[in-house]
Amino acid sequence: MYYLAIRNMGIEKCIDKNTEDIYEDGQSFSYLPDFSFVKTRIVKSIKIKCIEIPGPVFNATVYSD
Repeated sequence: MYYLAIRNMGIEKCIDKNTEDIYEDGQSFSYLPDFSFVKTRIVKSIKIKCIEIPGPVFNATVYSD
């Protein structure tokens, strides 16, 4: 499983998960979900946009278990 995580107010949370590594720079995701996740291995760091806050780009990390 692959987990997309962002750091919000000093807390890292998972905002999306998928069985395949579908995450790329420039994609848009909601930052509201908070899934449980396993930080076993960092796959990559990317930059994403959040649907709720148009404009800025946010750093995100993709983990896999």
